[in-house]
Parts: sequence; structure tokens; C-alpha cells
Amino acid sequence: MSTEPVEPAAPVASAEPAVPTAPAESADFAEELAAAVREARFADVAALLTALPDARRRAALPRLRRLRRELRDSSHSRGGATTALLVAGAVCHTAPSGAADWIGGREFDVRYWAQPPLVALLDDRPAPWQREVALRLARRPADRTGWGSTVPYEIAEHLLRRSDTPPPAEPDFVAGWMRDRGRPEPRPWLRLLPPGPDLYARLSADAFAPVLAPLVFDADTAAHLSGPWSAGDPAQRWPAVLARLAAEGTVDRTALLGRGFARLVRGGAPGELRTYLEALRALAPGPDELADNRRALLALLDGPSTVAGYAQEALAALDGAGRLTAEEVAEASGVLLARPEKKLVRAQLGWLERVAADGRAELALRAAADCLGHPDRQLQGQALKLLKRHVAAAEGELLTELRAAALLLDPAHARTAAELLGVDVPPAAAAQDADRLPEPPRRVPVPAPLATPAEVAEELAAALAAPEESVSFERVLDGLARQVWADRDALAAALAPVLPADEWRTLGVLAGTATGAVPRPRVLRALQSRRGRMFSSWEFRGPVGEFLAARLHETAWRLAADPVPFLLSTPTWHNGALDARELVARLARYQELGVRPGPVDFALALLRTAGDGTDGTGVAEGIEVAEALTSPAGRQLAAWLRGGGLPRRTSTPVPPGTWTTGVWCAEFRRYAEQPEPAGPALELLAVPALDVPGVEPAAGPPEAVRALLGPSRDFQLRSAVEDSAPDSRWTALLPHHREELALRITGQLAQSAADTPERGHPQLLPLLAEAEGPCGFAVHQALAYGLGAGHAEDRSATVDALLSLAAQRQLDPAALAAEAHELLALGAVKPNRLAATLAELADPAPRLAWSVLAPLLPALLDGSPPRGAADLVAVAVDCARRSGARGPIDAVTRTAARKGGTKLLAEARNLAALLGPA
Repeated sequence: MSTEPVEPAAPVASAEPAVPTAPAESADFAEELAAAVREARFADVAALLTALPDARRRAALPRLRRLRRELRDSSHSRGGATTALLVAGAVCHTAPSGAADWIGGREFDVRYWAQPPLVALLDDRPAPWQREVALRLARRPADRTGWGSTVPYEIAEHLLRRSDTPPPAEPDFVAGWMRDRGRPEPRPWLRLLPPGPDLYARLSADAFAPVLAPLVFDADTAAHLSGPWSAGDPAQRWPAVLARLAAEGTVDRTALLGRGFARLVRGGAPGELRTYLEALRALAPGPDELADNRRALLALLDGPSTVAGYAQEALAALDGAGRLTAEEVAEASGVLLARPEKKLVRAQLGWLERVAADGRAELALRAAADCLGHPDRQLQGQALKLLKRHVAAAEGELLTELRAAALLLDPAHARTAAELLGVDVPPAAAAQDADRLPEPPRRVPVPAPLATPAEVAEELAAALAAPEESVSFERVLDGLARQVWADRDALAAALAPVLPADEWRTLGVLAGTATGAVPRPRVLRALQSRRGRMFSSWEFRGPVGEFLAARLHETAWRLAADPVPFLLSTPTWHNGALDARELVARLARYQELGVRPGPVDFALALLRTAGDGTDGTGVAEGIEVAEALTSPAGRQLAAWLRGGGLPRRTSTPVPPGTWTTGVWCAEFRRYAEQPEPAGPALELLAVPALDVPGVEPAAGPPEAVRALLGPSRDFQLRSAVEDSAPDSRWTALLPHHREELALRITGQLAQSAADTPERGHPQLLPLLAEAEGPCGFAVHQALAYGLGAGHAEDRSATVDALLSLAAQRQLDPAALAAEAHELLALGAVKPNRLAATLAELADPAPRLAWSVLAPLLPALLDGSPPRGAADLVAVAVDCARRSGARGPIDAVTRTAARKGGTKLLAEARNLAALLGPA
């Protein structure tokens, strides 16, 4: 396929070209080229490289690679130097593989690479080189965030057009094409595409569109399909524009539809599938097109509810037009009537009503029988209503099947089943289910320290793949410190295979500091100024994140300039706890070697060491040995252990609506507060600061330590909560203070229960349960937010935490119920999510679930019950039946006596009947 010729770019101002010199020795030429690149003299760079033999180009590469490292580590390099280096290095790589790797470097995220002299260098390369470089760039993994560099894609497209190469059907290239076409900015390298928000005009002028547009469903393009964000009208977004191009014949409509249905069948995250479904809906497939894809529609009935609902509508329409067989109707009903979503089940029963009215009563009855065993009693009742209207047509084998299915009905429908089918539904079992609680968590020791550079390299590779795993993270930090102390060169050699040159992840940066890849001045700038910090991403937001960052910056300095034999604060147990005897031994070794403790490392070591002597961490023995230490740090440790460590603080609720500057959503969100730490314990956390040039030593504990320990309101600030990423490294900071830990993650847990819930934060609750210390108000508030988490896997994590705390006898069901009701009343927790969590809890522990529901029901039913209260009462019915609960609850009795036929009243009557009279 031919592509349009590239129009020349508009002139861009640059330095006056110098008169090219005659080729000199390779080293002199490479230095001359490096100077032109460093000073961003684009015309000089082009003059030096134009018509240069390949061998001379390759000879200049070592100097350009050194310059690349220099520019990457410098904060004062000229902006255009990176642009010049990008193109100069690319054209000096005569092998396409090397050129593609060079162009894809992270540091080459430049905005205006298409300077005319530099573009001419790319255009001057042979067509086979251009084609192979472009295809290699097209196969590179696309950026999933939408914020990565666009340079590799832009150069790839430029070279494809220049070499007259058709666009490749690579999914990542399609994603890059969509991202580029959605941008309204002008394209100096491709002026034939009109800028602005009009996506349709841009695609109409694009020769790539007929080839790539049908492939949008084959790539990971959900983030682009919902845009472009510059469009002010839905008609200017991708779904509508693709539908318009398909209608005009510019894009193959049949291929686009087939790939759209196939993409939905492949599955994925619900949000992504909603986006793909929107694009498919915009195409408005007709009856013939739906019939051609009915097997895909049947497969979609197993998908997320939105996708399944669309497939159900389409199949019902096809059935109404006589385009489905009886087998296909039965297949659809079998899948849909087993789903938990009530809306889908009701819609399917309505479809079966139409089937029965159309003379296919036997098909409808046989399909509706699948609903008689549905977990929801109300849906069972709707299925019985369908049977009541059409059961006269049932006889023989069909009647036998219906009677067998009726045995699965809830006992509440026993009377109706007897009247319709003459079958006796067995009553609820009289036996009471005992709770199946797990074993209380036991301490798991951290493996022995990493003893060799090879062990550090292996653990680093694992930790980079799972950076939120605290044990591996801690072992790598300590292993880096130990090996830098022993042999920095051997460590660098061992890490070379697992540490990319442009590594940016936290542990990778620390490993680079240990090997010398990150220069010491860079670490020094991080300690001298917040603007120069090395660790400042979303991982390090809020007071807890600030503490983690301070610890890592201090560790980086020790790795770069002030080595230590090991870190003091490395835990001895998986939950972050540190054995007092081990800390005493480490401080004794520091004293023997004359090593000064790092202030943050020392403070964390003390916080991880219990001082109350109740938890088997060697406190009594530790005090005796610590008394013999003569260093100030040793004496402070002895005093810390004698004084019981960090005092425990009581949490109290902050009423909703309490205005505190900066606290997020105070009007409908509850949180807790604790008194700020004070007294001798706080001062014991302070040791003299390290000698860092340009950093003024501060008196008392480091600022990050003070922030970690309070004040409480700082943990609820929007700047601390929004987009933060708490993980197991957070819960490992205060392993003996469960209540204090809970207060520090409540803001994030509230986000997990919001209308648009964030995913993952309740995964910390099982780790909170593994920590030590009493469970007060903050812990139960954290659990109450977890009960209302918006994602199923987060609700499951909450159930795990509840079971663990119950096994430890640390859970107060009444306190949890009281806080859950407060959050329900505020709208901070949704009743349907709370019901789903308690239903999951009831599976292994019906008595525990009932102990939470029993005190919650009076507060829930008195007054005006919230929407969704019926789901909670339905769960209570199951829990009461399985736990053998008896004895009336006044609020339930009053609700059951009200007139009406709502689900809430029906379930209240079921519950009142189970609990019995006074």
C-alpha cells in the first residue's frame, strides 16, 4: 500500500550552521559531533553526519552513549540537546535494531523532534533501513497510561510513509495511532492531517485509517476509544466517528463489527468492556448483523452485567423476529437465570413470558425451572408466578422436572409450591452451623539476610516484579547495604544483568545508587532540596509516604557515600516486627565499628520493637543486654524498652460535618483522631543527624518521624489520600500498634467505598489483622469501610480480616455494627455492598455474621430504612436460619407487621417467623 508523501516541515529557528570541517581522526570527529549535539546546533549536526560513511557513524556511537548518560544525569543540559542526540544517535546506528532501541529510550521524550535538519538525516537513510526501524518501533509495547513518550510512534509513522511501507497490523502500533490521531495539536512532521478537535476530518484525510481503524478492537485501546478529550461533542469522539466512516464505506463495517464482538468475548476489566460496548453500540448493528454474530452474543451472557444486558436485549429482539432456535433460547435462559444480578433475571423471566404467550409454553416452563433454585427468594417468587400462569400446559416428564426443581425453593415458598405442583418443600434444617474460623495468625520469620551479591540480584529481580511486597523490599534494602559495605564492585557486576541502564523504579534507583550508576551528587541534591528528591511519586504521598521517602533518601546516601554493615530497622518477622535482642546485637556491632545510626533508620527500628514485654520479642533479655551498651543509641534503646515503647493512643470519632481545613469530604465521611505523641518516648527516637554537606542538622526526631506519628488530621487531608498507594510497606511500619495503623489508612478505605470506588486499599485489612495491639474505634471504623468496598475482591479481603480478628478474639461485633450504621446513615457505605460482604462472611461464619447483623437491624429498620435495606434483611434471614438464632427483635417485628408487598416487608416477615415470638 502506498502512503502520501511527507510534506516538508516549516522552518524552525536554530543556530547558524558552522562551516563543516574536513573529517579528522575518529576521536576528534566524535568530540566535534558531541559538542554540536550538546549545544543543540541542529544544522551543524546535520552537516557533520550527512554523507558520512557507515563506519564513521558507528565509530561515533561510544561518545554519543557517554553524552546520553551525561545529559540524563544533568539538570542543566540545554533542552534541544536531547532532541539532537535522539536523531544523531539513531542515524549513527547502521543496524535497524540498534536504531529502534535508541529511539525508544525513556529520556528521549522530546516535544519537537521534527527539526528540518534532523528530519533530513532520517530521510537520507536507505529505504530498507527506514522500513526495518519503523517496523521494529511498531512492535514495541505501547504505553498503557497515555502519558508516555509519543516520539517512537511519530518517528515510526514518518519512516513508514517515507519508505512507502503500509502500516503494520500491530496492536501496539494501532494504539499509538489512535493516541496520535486523538491529539488536536499540529503535527510538524505530518502536515497533511488537519489539527483541531475534528477527529472525523483528520481520519478522512488519513491513508492509514482504512487499514488501522478496523483493528481498534484488536488492541488495548479502551483509554483512547473513550476520547479524544478535546472533543466537545459526542459526535466527535471515536465511537461516533468510526460508525460514520463505516457507514460511508471508508472502513470495512463487517470486519469492524466482527472484531468488536470478538473483543467483548475475550473479556477484560468491566470499565474497558463498557468502552468497547459503547463503540459497538454506536455502530448500531442491524438484525442480519446480529444474527450473523449470535454465537458471540450467547457467549457474552457470561460477561459483566452491562455486556450481558446488551447481549440479552439483542438476543430477545432476534427471538421476537424468529431468528433464534429453541435450543438457543434455552441456552440463553440457562445462563441468565443463574446470574446473581436481579435485573438480568427479571428481564429473562419477562422474555420467557413472551415465549410462553407465543405458544411455546413448554420451552418457557422448562427454562423457568432453573430459577426455582436461585439464591434470591424474591426471584424464586417471580418464577413461581410465571409457572402459575402457564402450569396447566405441563404434564408428564415436564411436570416431573418442575416438581424436582421446586425442591430447591426456599421454605418461605412451600405453601405456593404445594398448591401449584403438589410438592412438599422440605423445611429449614434444624441443625446449627458452627463458625469455621481460621487459626490465629502466627509470626513468620523473615529469611536470613542476603549474604552474596548473587542473592541480592536474584531477590532484586523478584522485588522489582512485586514492589509492594514489604518483606522482599526490606531484604533488598538490607542486602544492598551489606554488599556495598563488603564489595561494591562485586555487587555492580552481579546486578548488571537485572538492572537496566534507565531503571526508574524505587528499588532499581537504590540499586543504581549502590553500584554507582546513580552519581553521588544526584543523591546529595535529593537531601538538600525537596525539588531534587529522587522518590516523590504517588507512592510517597501523605505523612506515611513522606516517611517512606525520607527513609529511602537516607538509605540512598548511606549506599552512595556513607556505607554501613547492615540496616538497623530490617524486621525479623513478616508483619514488620523486630526482635529486641536482634536490635541490641545490631547496635552493639555499630558501636564496635564506630558507625553512627541513621536518624530515620534508628527511629523505625525502635518503632518496630515492642517495649511492653507481652509479645515474645525478647524484650526482657533485650533490656538486660542493652544496659551494657555505652553508645547514646544503645542507652536510648534500653530506655525505650524499659518505658514500654511507643505509648498506645485511644481513637475517638470525629463527627461528620466537623470542618477541618484540607480534610477531604468531611461533610459525609467519618474519621478518627488520636492525641498527638509527646513525652520522653518521642525524644528517645532522636539521634544526631548524619553529616551531609549542605544539610542543616535538625534537633529532635526527624520531621518525617514526627509526621508519621501525628497529628491525626494530616492522614485525612486530600493531598494525603487522593491517588495514594498504600501497600504492605505501610502496615509494616507500626507492627505493634494496630489502632494507629488503622487510623493512617482510613482515608484510603473510605475511597474504596465511594460511589466510584478505588480498587485495592482493603487488601491491607488482612495485614492489619496480622499486626499486634488492641482493636479500638479506628480498627472497627476501618473494617466498616471495608464492609462497603465497591470491588468484590476488596470485600473478600475484608471478610478475611474479620475472620482473623474473630479467631484472635479481637473483634467487637456490636462496635462494628454501630459504625457500619453510622456510615450507612451518611451514605458513605452502600447497603447492597454491605449485604454482599456479610453474605460472604456468613458462608464460613454464620454466627459471626449474625452477631453483626443483630445489633445493626434495629438501627437500620427504625425510621426510614435506606434503599437496599431489604438485601441486608435477606442476609439476616439466611444467617438466623443457619446459626439457629431465636428471640424476637422489636424493630423486625414492627416492620413485619406493616402492610405492603415490598421485598423489605416480605423478608422482615420471613425473619420474624424464624426468630419466633417472645
